[in-house]
Amino acid sequence: MAATRFSHMSLAHAVLSGVVALAVIVLGFAATPARADDHEAMAGTWRVTSVDADGTLNDSDQVRRIVVVNQPNGDWTLLIDGNMLAKGTSSIDEAADPKTVDLTVTESSDGNNIGHIFKGIYELGEKTRRVCLARNGGERPTEFFSAAASGHMLVTYEKVEEE
Repeated sequence: MAATRFSHMSLAHAVLSGVVALAVIVLGFAATPARADDHEAMAGTWRVTSVDADGTLNDSDQVRRIVVVNQPNGDWTLLIDGNMLAKGTSSIDEAADPKTVDLTVTESSDGNNIGHIFKGIYELGEKTRRVCLARNGGERPTEFFSAAASGHMLVTYEKVEEE
C-alpha cells in the first residue's frame, strides 16, 4: 500500500509540475472578452488524451487518468483518479488569433504554483480541445507545437460524456 501511495503521489507531483500548466488545462475559461457559447462548450469534464511537453509525447494510460472539470465562470479543477491536484481560475480572449488563455492556480495539493499564471493558446472543437501552455512563466506560445527545450506543453482533451 505504501508503494502504491508513493507512486500515486510521485505521479501527482509530476503531473502538477508540468501538467498544471496543462491543467491547468483547463479551459473552463472565464470572463474577458469571451462569448457565452464558448464558455458553455468548455463547461464539463474533459479527459487528457495526450501531453507533449518539450517535444516529448505522452499518451499513456497514466495520462488518461487526468481530468479537468471546467465551470462556465472559468473556475477549473484538475484531478487524477478523482483526487484534486490543483484548482484555479482562467480568462480567455476569443478575439486573439489564436485564442488565448491565462490560467491562474489558486490551490494545489502540494502547495506549489499557487498564484502562478500559465499563459497559453487554445482551440476548441465539439468534443475535443487543445491547449498549448508556456511552463515556468515562459512566453505565450504562438502555435500548437511543443519542441524540445521550448518550455511549452501541448495538451489534448476529449469531452467526457455526462451520464
